[in-house]
Amino acid sequence: MVYRKICKRLALVLGALLLATAAAEGATEAPRATAAVFDAMPTLPPADALTTTAEDSQTSATEATLAPEATLAPEATLAPEATLAPEATFAPIPDAGIGDDGILRVELRSLGQPVLLNLTLAGSYAVEADPGFRFASGTKVALSAAQDRVWLSVGGLSIDMGKTLTLTRHLAGDGAVSGIRIAEAEKDALYCGDLTVTARASGLRCVLALPVEDYLYGVVAYEMSDSFPLEALKAQAVAARTYAMRRKAKAGNRDYDVVDTTADQVFKGYDPEASRVIAAVDETRGVVGRYDGGFATCYYTASNGGQTALASQIWGGKGDDGYLAMADDPYDLENPRSLQNELTVSPTCEGSAALKAMLEAALGEAMAAAGVGEGMWAFDSIAAVRPVNPRFEGSRMYDGLQFDLRAKLLRPAATPEPTATTEATASPEASPTPEGTETPAPTEPPMEWVLSDEIYPVTLDVFGQVKPGLSLGLNGADYELIDVDTATDDAGVVQSFTLVMRRYGHGVGMSQRGAQWMAGNYGMTWRQILAFYYPGMALVRMDWPEIALTDLDALPAGPGAARPDPTYRPLPEPKDGERYATVTASALNVRKEPSTDAAVLEQLARGRRVVVASAPDADGWVKVHTGEVDGFVKREYLEF
Repeated sequence: MVYRKICKRLALVLGALLLATAAAEGATEAPRATAAVFDAMPTLPPADALTTTAEDSQTSATEATLAPEATLAPEATLAPEATLAPEATFAPIPDAGIGDDGILRVELRSLGQPVLLNLTLAGSYAVEADPGFRFASGTKVALSAAQDRVWLSVGGLSIDMGKTLTLTRHLAGDGAVSGIRIAEAEKDALYCGDLTVTARASGLRCVLALPVEDYLYGVVAYEMSDSFPLEALKAQAVAARTYAMRRKAKAGNRDYDVVDTTADQVFKGYDPEASRVIAAVDETRGVVGRYDGGFATCYYTASNGGQTALASQIWGGKGDDGYLAMADDPYDLENPRSLQNELTVSPTCEGSAALKAMLEAALGEAMAAAGVGEGMWAFDSIAAVRPVNPRFEGSRMYDGLQFDLRAKLLRPAATPEPTATTEATASPEASPTPEGTETPAPTEPPMEWVLSDEIYPVTLDVFGQVKPGLSLGLNGADYELIDVDTATDDAGVVQSFTLVMRRYGHGVGMSQRGAQWMAGNYGMTWRQILAFYYPGMALVRMDWPEIALTDLDALPAGPGAARPDPTYRPLPEPKDGERYATVTASALNVRKEPSTDAAVLEQLARGRRVVVASAPDADGWVKVHTGEVDGFVKREYLEF
């Protein structure tokens, strides 16, 4: 943790002064302050319109999403030793002058491709704006896939809607929010947009079209947390908005702009209880980051471990990183919520048998190279540890960890020198050995372990040995930073070494833990946070067109226009001995025969009505009519 102690104060003070100076000069582009503070800046590649390998492969804005409970009180008391950044007077944010419809298309990939979706229509919805296919607020519908067709089931009817179906959102009464609740979604939240569902052989594929700002309500609340400081949430809103617009600009012929997972940004719908998130989105409405004539790719990460990274360093490619910087981040490093893994061992390696085994194996190779045979040496202790082999100039992403080792060598024991008395009694005329007497064989000198004066440096591979072998990793990919904290007593004698791995996520762009600490502990604004993490990015404001929902009663007449010939299949009237029943299971298979080995003819959602045509057999199977098929289900999943 050497750099934690050295760079923290200097970076805070100089970074803040540079931010204030640049702002005072009226700069409309965020100042490149970080490059001046830290001298570890690599030479940037030539600009090529921000084309990166990472983006082409849909690399996510953030790989590691913060857990909602990992929060900092927004009214956090300033640390006594904290140096507050001078209040920066930023120039007004100019209009972007970019035409856009303000709609974002989100593929709900987190749902997978289910064969059944249970929806509750909260507000006013219709099928493709057709007044002949309108639904009252609170209507429950089920969508299912069968033979590449979308079937809509509601009120005891099942309707073949063809290959695709769009539920369009309309004006709800009394100021209510129109949205769809999806039972299969992770959160009980509203999906406030038009939902297009397409049948595929594997199931249903869902794409939600909604206003950009509504989309952000469902992103910021889950990429950060509603309890984060407001200024940090504002910075997150701008970064997420910019990233989404960048992805939209690159969508090409796709029928979606982003997905709702960490492959892009986590989106889980609108929660009206997230009041701080809603305020952060509203107060930065339309603000996006621009660079080199296009939208910046505002990558962000849960925790950078104390140093930001460039996109080209993490994912390769020849993209222009000019709006980013590789710089020390004392804010992330100070935040106790920044995730890290560590291992503490004594100089004799007490605390980790696994590390000792690695060191002994490496020391054995060093000894063999020095000509010391097996069994003639033994590990003694660790003299020093330090990271080596940075992957990039100035980077704290090290590929090697060097251990300076002490060893014991097996050597002949020292024999005492003959004394003067012994020499005086020795007679030069001593009698020779009698003839025929054997001369005693010389004896092997005794051996003893001797501490070598030499230090033996060995290097372990951080990502090939240390990370997996000591369970220190934080990410699936090799993004982590490694550091060593050496503890000594008052006399300077080493007591322990602590190996620390940091960086939860890829480390590119804004650190969410850093932003949390900057806003909560240093009182920094969202513009200061963005200027620190995206020093070459300029802010502009998009002017979205007003999106006015249509009242259902104002839709043009034309019942059936959305589906000229819909196929309604009502339930048959019960005959003698038959009864209506309702499905109580979340999903109930109708089988061709009364056996779980039989083919599935249809899947029924909870609440679906059927006609029961027989008494239960010995195994509890009953025959049913669904309006679509005749088959068999278990009696226990029905309520008469």
